[in-house]
Amino acid sequence: MKVNMNNKLYENCVFLGGTCANSTWRKDLISKLRDNVPYFDPQVEKWTKADAAREDACKPVARFNVFVITGDALGTYSGWEIHEEAMKDASRLIFCTVGELPANQVKGIGKIKEGLTCMGATICESLDEIANLLNKAYA
Repeated sequence: MKVNMNNKLYENCVFLGGTCANSTWRKDLISKLRDNVPYFDPQVEKWTKADAAREDACKPVARFNVFVITGDALGTYSGWEIHEEAMKDASRLIFCTVGELPANQVKGIGKIKEGLTCMGATICESLDEIANLLNKAYA
């Protein structure tokens, strides 16, 4: 159930943050979610300030903030977002890496996973694991 940002449904949604670029992880995850799982997919073709404002309005009220990093990641801003959400309420944060990461990122991502675990975030090892967790949470 894609969230309509013109109403208040997103107050209990799943925010889908992380790698954009050419990654298809969002489509892949969404296809595994039951119809009753409300989500907000911030990935759009042409990013605008209005898109940024909707994303910033969604993250604080989402039931879960999911961040997936893939080897397709072109930037580092997701790292800041992950840190920001972990500092606010790590219990609502789900973090996962998907696919092969560049060799120079493996050690750093491992440290991020360790730190997030210590803060109380959920670390998943696959999109299936995320989908199972979310489908149970909204059952």
